[in-house]
Amino acid sequence: MVYGFKTPFFPLVPVVGFALVSILAVYLLFSHPISWVIAIVWIGIGFLIYKFYTSKKEIQHHAPLVFNQSPEERKEYRILVVFDKRTATKLTKLATAMAAQKDGEISFLNVISVPKQTPLVFANKSGETGIDVFDEFKKSISHSIRHRYLVRLSHDPTEAILATAEEQEIDTIIVNFSFLRNNRRLLSLSTCDIIGVTPGKNFGKDISNIIISYDKGRHSNLGLEIAGSMAKEYNSKIRIVRGITQSPDTEVQIVNKINEIMFDLDIKKMQFEKVYPKTENMLVSSELLKNFNKNKTGVLILGAGNQADTAFSPKALELARKSKKTVFIVRNHRFSEFHTRSFWNILVHIMKQNKHLYRIYMEILALKFLVTATKRIGRYDEDYFESKSS
Repeated sequence: MVYGFKTPFFPLVPVVGFALVSILAVYLLFSHPISWVIAIVWIGIGFLIYKFYTSKKEIQHHAPLVFNQSPEERKEYRILVVFDKRTATKLTKLATAMAAQKDGEISFLNVISVPKQTPLVFANKSGETGIDVFDEFKKSISHSIRHRYLVRLSHDPTEAILATAEEQEIDTIIVNFSFLRNNRRLLSLSTCDIIGVTPGKNFGKDISNIIISYDKGRHSNLGLEIAGSMAKEYNSKIRIVRGITQSPDTEVQIVNKINEIMFDLDIKKMQFEKVYPKTENMLVSSELLKNFNKNKTGVLILGAGNQADTAFSPKALELARKSKKTVFIVRNHRFSEFHTRSFWNILVHIMKQNKHLYRIYMEILALKFLVTATKRIGRYDEDYFESKSS
């Protein structure tokens, strides 16, 4: 935001204020400890109000959900596919492989972009367009995995994706890399793993061969996990390619790490290749591209890189740009496995040990189910969706 004035003595005044408040907080900790307890309680109350009430109102304001076809029971592992009718079928193959290995579910999100000058409350009829595209899509995919279909209205597609990821407690987002590449907001605010996909012309043949460009770090480790899922689902052949850039001792540790991960994934047949730059000043990426081209078809899995200043490393972007194969660029979030439901499961386990607390909990669940059952009848329900498809 551009201001038409300057704040005097900035940032001296805020710094002095912060220092004085810190001194006061330390003083109150020893002189009046109860004040800290009261402050923590009020902060906790504020957080709970925001988490269970205000945040839901905020999501419905910025990205209202106009359609939701989903089963009542939820799976622990949840994948979100950002729907694009040109590539949705291809992205679903990846999502299906991952969900099958983790007994998960797949949610398909269709975002209806509304012009900024049009209030979202006046654009509800646009949601019908988003529903119709699911009719043909359902006929083109396998239904062995539990699916959920969502339609949101939003002025900003990124806002809708973030809202869905938070509301549905998504573990992994699968999206076209063209949308993801320069979307710093989605990359910085999301709290789940993200896979950017650039589908090749021969996607059906590409999935039979998987090439992993292994760069040490959590992103590449997630790439190995994805490759393992696809190998088990589609009988794909895996080839791991490592561009040598570290000392011999470090490279031995990296190879040992790869072996540990592949052992945990129960994948025995794999091909491991080392690629060296021809000269000391030559980048290893050019030699990697030559190695990748040994297979005419294949899926190239790249880690986002281990840099801290950019979303994707220049090396990963270069390999993705120059490769003619299908490319998966994988970005692993450090805390993707931690969700509110994880802490809630721990709390429920404690409550089960106390029969009185558990009885109260079951009564609340029964009341919640009764209330939601009476509110479920509406325009965008499962009967409406099934009648459209029939």
